[in-house]
Amino acid sequence: MAQPTVIPGTKLLILVGDSASPEVFSQPCGLTTRSFKLSASTNSTLIPDCDDGGAPAWEAKDVNGLSAQISGAGVLAVEAYAFWRNWFMNAVAKNAQVKLDAPGLGYYAGSFILTNFEHTGTRGQKVAINVTMDNDQAVTWVDVP
Repeated sequence: MAQPTVIPGTKLLILVGDSASPEVFSQPCGLTTRSFKLSASTNSTLIPDCDDGGAPAWEAKDVNGLSAQISGAGVLAVEAYAFWRNWFMNAVAKNAQVKLDAPGLGYYAGSFILTNFEHTGTRGQKVAINVTMDNDQAVTWVDVP
């Protein structure tokens, strides 16, 4: 049996641009859990059975739109707090990249809005954050050599 090549969880990188020219992308400090989700919204139409009008109809799906969402959770790093706070309070989009840091793989790139910036405090634990970034334009895949 051949073992598959797998990627450690720490190699899923969330990189956010600094809006400079040329733009520099870096990973905000403190996120210990990161995720990236691609979704499709759909419309459905019931397609009846022409031979048996009383039979259950099958739903046909048409893709209406695509979306992407980046989320992360972890500890609140004081060094990254101003970054998160300013991004949320300024209500602007930032360029981001989601990289699978492994040879031969590329990355997703797009413009994202910080739509959730949550702080959580629990007795006996460090302050935690949860963040969500939603695309505001098309997200593309970029191959790397």
